[in-house]
Amino acid sequence: MAAPAPSPPPLGTVLFEIRFDIYEEQLNIHLIGARRLPVRHLVTEPGVASHGGVIKSDPMVEICLLPEEKPVFESYTHFGNQDPQFNENFSFKLTSAEVNEKTLRFTVFDNKRRHRLTPIGHTLYSLKGQELDGAMTMERNLKLNSQPYGHTRGEILLSLDYNPAMNTIMVGIIKARNLIHFDAHSNKEFFVKITEVFSGHKVKTKRTPTTDGEKHPIFHSTLSFQVPVQRLSYTSLVLTLLGRGKMRSKKTVGRAILGPGIYECDSERSHWGRMIMSPLMRVEQWHALYL
Repeated sequence: MAAPAPSPPPLGTVLFEIRFDIYEEQLNIHLIGARRLPVRHLVTEPGVASHGGVIKSDPMVEICLLPEEKPVFESYTHFGNQDPQFNENFSFKLTSAEVNEKTLRFTVFDNKRRHRLTPIGHTLYSLKGQELDGAMTMERNLKLNSQPYGHTRGEILLSLDYNPAMNTIMVGIIKARNLIHFDAHSNKEFFVKITEVFSGHKVKTKRTPTTDGEKHPIFHSTLSFQVPVQRLSYTSLVLTLLGRGKMRSKKTVGRAILGPGIYECDSERSHWGRMIMSPLMRVEQWHALYL
């Protein structure tokens, strides 16, 4: 029996300072830096512990306000740096009333493989009820969720099987559990789509057939992706679980990212790493779903 979904991997932290200028009606952000950002391990031979070296990220940060997700500001890129010092300033024009309704979001990307579906992680900071007349400096953990939900959206059981001779990853979508519903009539059918992203570029998207269910749908579907060994260190598979209700409209329940960019140093302990260390074997794991 597969184990429960493991705790999210360490993704690093973001340091920033915020101050609200009540006279200028302006929220000022000083992006200080980031620390302990994850690295990837260069895969040279499946089934053999990685000795190909470490690939550091080229971090950059996007800053926006929720719920609108705009405006969006971008930092400069720092190349090959796990602990970048940004020291950049950004300003949002907001009234005192508007500030109380916003959440600040920092999203860190590896710019060399940047894609909206494959960030390193997010940091959220609610401005509601905060005393912002003085400068506040803080360091916050990067997490997988990009929206201000304090919980996962459910879990999905997946299997990975890599065939080096065929350059093929077989992804088994087995079942989901404890899915969160938007309302009592929303999700009666579910399907999963998986997007292959290579070095920041979408390669292809595949999807499963639709299955009936509510909180615990069963899929038992398999999707295959052609990924040569030399691309294993640069490829991610982004899984999106979607629900469809009585009105036939689709809603995203949650996402999970499979790939080399979501672990720090214990590569063989991640699902992707265990797949690489065990070629031709079916490796199962529960994954938490996030938005």
